[in-house]
Amino acid sequence: MERALFDAPVPSAAGDVMPPQCVCGGKRFIEIPARDQMSFLARSTEDFVPADAQVRVIDEIIEQLDFAAFERRYPGGGRPAFPPQFVAKLIIYGMCVRVLSGRELSRRLERDLHFMWLAHEQRVDHEVLSDFRRKFRGEIKALFQQTVQLGLALGLVSLECLAIDGTKLAAAARRRALNQAELQQALAKLDEHIDQLLAEAEALDAADDAALGALRGDEVPQALASAQARREKLAALLPLTAAQPDERISLTDPQAPVQKTPDGKRPGYNAQIAVDDKVGFIVAADVTCEQNDTQQFAPMTEQALENLPRPPDVLVADTGYHSAEALEYLAEHRELNGYINQQAVGTPGLYGQQDFVYDAATDTYQCPAGRPLTFRNETTLHDKVCRVYRVGHSCKDCAQRGQCFTGKLCYRKLTVLPHGHLVVAMRRRVQTDEGQAALRKRSATVERNFGTIKAALGLRQFLTRGLDAAGVEFRLAVIAVNVRKLAAWIAEHGWTLAPTAAG
Repeated sequence: MERALFDAPVPSAAGDVMPPQCVCGGKRFIEIPARDQMSFLARSTEDFVPADAQVRVIDEIIEQLDFAAFERRYPGGGRPAFPPQFVAKLIIYGMCVRVLSGRELSRRLERDLHFMWLAHEQRVDHEVLSDFRRKFRGEIKALFQQTVQLGLALGLVSLECLAIDGTKLAAAARRRALNQAELQQALAKLDEHIDQLLAEAEALDAADDAALGALRGDEVPQALASAQARREKLAALLPLTAAQPDERISLTDPQAPVQKTPDGKRPGYNAQIAVDDKVGFIVAADVTCEQNDTQQFAPMTEQALENLPRPPDVLVADTGYHSAEALEYLAEHRELNGYINQQAVGTPGLYGQQDFVYDAATDTYQCPAGRPLTFRNETTLHDKVCRVYRVGHSCKDCAQRGQCFTGKLCYRKLTVLPHGHLVVAMRRRVQTDEGQAALRKRSATVERNFGTIKAALGLRQFLTRGLDAAGVEFRLAVIAVNVRKLAAWIAEHGWTLAPTAAG
């Protein structure tokens, strides 16, 4: 009889093959039962996870959300579908625990007890999860709004301070983007390759005719078909390069412009969030193709106001949001106590434009020394028509000349943007104690959420292509962040959400 591979005892270093003797009697180790041993214990899915597991709280939270809009998209008939709330639970919990891929999520349903408990031991194909993201783009945005309402109901949103900020996330595309010249060069190489393939096909046809007689002659070689398809794709992208800010375009995701990121320049999107400062609850989110934040202040504020019962006490953003449009928006909406941080301009230690007092009745500025600066002419600066003001005589005899300008200049002048008075007013606002406190809150409020999205959830690069798909993916991540905060708050306070009709 053959012996098994590991039947023979393994000798120790001393050559002793005898097992050690028990000193105090009894068994030295727990006896592990065999895997094929039958069990008389009745088990259920509820035995898979502890009573205080996070997945139970997240399941309870998502049970409170209304999925009627999702359900209306299913006409019925044919093979039954998984309930949309059931699929949403799997996707949102997966993002909460850093499982973003549909394929990986499908694998977890076979080996991860918490996922198996959440799915009631059902197996879900990854295509069902991917189709859910594509099919319900509008409904997912409304689902995020429901998490905001739940946060308001539980007191996680104080409306004391709302901070707006953005971050760059890489697109699901190659790092390299091509400009118009590089695309034309690629087209030329493809044309050479196609000509070569055509010549080879003609030579092959001639050889076949000589050996086998006449053939149909209309067969297109596979290599030639694929090369022509690539050429058509490149030719379609060629006119789109002019629409990109730097005239470069990604071949794999043409909608993703080249963004400046800490990891260098690469195709990506600009993700925006508005965050309440109490626990960092996100109340507005969006994804844009813009390379900076200058035009995002008003849209993000409007979206936040739609989701909130009233305007926040303080609204704050960093210097990236400074623009004429943003300042004019705050000027039109006096009920918003807004602060937009301003970049330092001019020479430190010298008088800036904010130190000059404007008199609208006479259209003049008064310098700190009391001398008037009158309008002289208009000029163009940053594509905006500016008004130039200067004193009517030399400033050489002024006692404060050294604090106003340096060098060999004879007089001081101001180049005032059309919204210059708004800039001056905002500079004064952010220098107040309230303004400085708001700016400190902003950095502590927003940045930790971006850290959660990138580090805890693992969303540093989108898995889907196109602006709409990236927006859905980001909103699902934001929903996951809010659900994590809701779960932590409920676990900390020992609350139980109201039972639903399904429960």
